[in-house]
Amino acid sequence: MTQEKLAELSETSVTYISQLELGHHTPSFDKLELISKALNVEPYEFYVKRDFKTLAPRVDMKHYK
Repeated sequence: MTQEKLAELSETSVTYISQLELGHHTPSFDKLELISKALNVEPYEFYVKRDFKTLAPRVDMKHYK
């Protein structure tokens, strides 16, 4: 999901989503609920430790034609 789509679905701005990803902001519980709803997860799942080493690398589709 793009930052743009997440911002749209969570009724926030792209700038806000970007700043969350960079760790520049901590969301209020209200914003956390909106974001979790947009991602179809429960709010507590943001606080569950995960092993992200098993995720596939991101593919930038802009470079493919």
